[in-house]
Amino acid sequence: MRSILITGASRGIGAATALALARPGTRLTLAARNRAALETIADQAITAGADCVVVPCDVTDPDQVSKTVAQAAETGHLDVVVHSVGGALVAPLAAISIDEWESHLRTQLTSLFLVAQAASARMDQGGLIINIASVAARQAFPGWSAYVAAKHGALGFAAAIREELRPRGIRVCSILPAATDTAIWDTIPGNWSRSNMLQPTDVAAVIAAIVALPPYVTVEDLTIGHVAGRL
Repeated sequence: MRSILITGASRGIGAATALALARPGTRLTLAARNRAALETIADQAITAGADCVVVPCDVTDPDQVSKTVAQAAETGHLDVVVHSVGGALVAPLAAISIDEWESHLRTQLTSLFLVAQAASARMDQGGLIINIASVAARQAFPGWSAYVAAKHGALGFAAAIREELRPRGIRVCSILPAATDTAIWDTIPGNWSRSNMLQPTDVAAVIAAIVALPPYVTVEDLTIGHVAGRL
């Protein structure tokens, strides 16, 4: 049975990915802070034929991450990790406090370090770590300095551990979606054309295709966008 851990699985891209990967012969461990939302996704995944475990987890907490990964690997191995975190700190440089800055970096970047460190220790050859980054990992947007910094850092971190884990046959992939129509946009100031955004299911379909590849095939950095271009 293939063991898959998905963080941020309660909503958005994480939830869509859980449903895209839900099938017989798969054991999904769904992690996020909101248990009720996780259980809703888990019910749908079970209906699709997957075994499913719900684990409330704050991915910025080392102890919680360690316990969650251990539970995901309870069958003796961990095959795939999809790390998805939501939220964006959008504010002018002068308006960002140091506490906001450090909290955002911890959520977006440190969480990836914690999950990758714990998960890779329980992976064998053919293992796959997928991080949901953003086009902001390669582009800059005014007012998004904290988010851009975190995503640039995550892309570099993923590239570095990819080379470190390559001799063990463990693959590391960064997915860089353009704007995706999730709840994140409900709280971001401005007028955004959601009709020109990707849907979470679009990103999830690409992730499912990567997960389905043979264990010797590595997709390293993959950008996904809407044919309409930038918003």
